[in-house]
Amino acid sequence: MWYVTTAWVFGAAWMYTTGVGAAPTRYGRLLGMSDFQFGLLAALLSASAALQLPASYFVERYGFRKSVLLVAGIIHRALWLAIALVPWLLPRAWWWPGLVLFMTASASFSNIATPGVLSWFADLVPERVRGRYFSRRAQIGQFVGLAMTLIVGEVLDLATPLGDEVVRRTISLLFTAAALSGIADFVTLTRVPDTKHHPDPTLRLRTLLLKPWRDRNFRWFVGFSATLNFGLIYVGQYIWLYVFDVVGMTNRQANFLLMIVPILIGLVSYPVWGKIVDRWGCKATLIVAGVLISHGAAAWIFVTRETWWVGYSAAVVAMAAWPGVDLASFSLLLRMGGSDDGRRQGSAYIAANSLVVAAAGLLSGLFGGSMAKLFADWQGSLFGWPMTYHGLLFLISGGLRLLALAWLLGLKEPQAASTLTAVRYIVGALYSNMQHAVYMPVRRLIRFGRWAYTLSRWRLLRPVLRLFR
Repeated sequence: MWYVTTAWVFGAAWMYTTGVGAAPTRYGRLLGMSDFQFGLLAALLSASAALQLPASYFVERYGFRKSVLLVAGIIHRALWLAIALVPWLLPRAWWWPGLVLFMTASASFSNIATPGVLSWFADLVPERVRGRYFSRRAQIGQFVGLAMTLIVGEVLDLATPLGDEVVRRTISLLFTAAALSGIADFVTLTRVPDTKHHPDPTLRLRTLLLKPWRDRNFRWFVGFSATLNFGLIYVGQYIWLYVFDVVGMTNRQANFLLMIVPILIGLVSYPVWGKIVDRWGCKATLIVAGVLISHGAAAWIFVTRETWWVGYSAAVVAMAAWPGVDLASFSLLLRMGGSDDGRRQGSAYIAANSLVVAAAGLLSGLFGGSMAKLFADWQGSLFGWPMTYHGLLFLISGGLRLLALAWLLGLKEPQAASTLTAVRYIVGALYSNMQHAVYMPVRRLIRFGRWAYTLSRWRLLRPVLRLFR
């Protein structure tokens, strides 16, 4: 578990440079990608998850779980070296096709590694502490992410006045460093043993395909994941395009609002949600957190050039609740994906879930790209606030997030607390934390004042005391 956490330090540096932030969006623009092509890229990245199914079958029948995930993971990260070198190696006409090709290839090897990685983690981390462990792991990654976001934002803002060519070369160098860090992530995992997994040489592909779908609980969970991801996948690309093209933010401003603030909020909220998952169960956590994130995308409609704080204040609530959805979903998937000392093919659940989510992501990316193309010049308003096609996409995302919660009603979780009990606990915990945050500085100030007053009195009495020596 210590090596898994240490490896994530390198993995987080890679992710916060290449997977999220201003750099990937700027890079795509500089290589000639249009709004529709951003949606196409999101669709292709999601479609590559179909490779998880044959990867799961190979691992469950022939073994080599650790070898498969390490080799595929290292290739996945190494391909970012090729992505970084696209402007250097390819003619200008092939820049954006080359970017799409290499990013899709990288995502493909990532998906080959995924079933083995998650099944491995499920066997490695005890269920009773998963919420707390992965919340702490996420915290450490966010500390790294905060540093990388600040560095990348400052570097890009320094390069921007020097022209597009300098910015393009700067991002290439950033991606090169990130790729090396990402490779170090999987190299560190070589020290982690793989002892619980036992392959089944008699396993048939048909059995592997059907096994997860015979589990009623899995079907409800997949419905939730697919609906939620359909409303989420395209949003990530178009929020960045919205803040750059419509709101007119700089790299520094966009990174601050979309990266730094969510990371700081996550550093506080991840431990709280981790305890909630371990104590009250995944279903209750998903319902409560799912309601709190439902407005997260629609709130960006009210972020404009003149007044950004109105919509952003509402978006902050969703940012604080997102760790609850993330940890609870991940814990549920790990529970289904464990090998149970070789008595079940848990990676099949992970692959089947990823396949459905990939289909949802593919449709989501195509949907977002098509909407961007059809309504590129559309102008409207909502309650007096101006809207572009981005706003339509954000409203649809909010509706889909609420619709996804309906799937949770059929989810069964043994020994889990009721949703109402979890709500009471969450409200109490938030009130306690807010009270602590407000009163702690006041108490410290009062204590400092008393100490200073006592010290000043002793200083005044020193000349008098000397007379009696």
